[in-house]
Amino acid sequence: MKMKLPVIGGIILSAVMMSCASTKVVTAPAQTDVDRVQEQFPGYTLAQLNEGKSLYESHCGNCHALKKPGDESEKEWREEVPKMVQKVNRKENITLGDEKEELILRYVLTMGPLKK
Repeated sequence: MKMKLPVIGGIILSAVMMSCASTKVVTAPAQTDVDRVQEQFPGYTLAQLNEGKSLYESHCGNCHALKKPGDESEKEWREEVPKMVQKVNRKENITLGDEKEELILRYVLTMGPLKK
């Protein structure tokens, strides 16, 4: 019985570490995603979508587990992203300006609520 406890403890610890390390968003953007939202975001490019994804993962993932873009409505993201950008600017002592905030917002909207 004594041998089972360290094994079970090791399994639990591994599972916790794996869940904490998994902060990347699974969905990879594609040109079809950009094409789909051209009406909402004229001139939007795949490079901008990927930059928004990178900003989302690197800055938002520093403070908390990332939400999947589809977990929030468009209204919720439009309220949440500006608040979170302000927090990032304070906590990381940087300035994510309006342009980068918009890239993050367009990424989560494109890959979430506007994907439907």
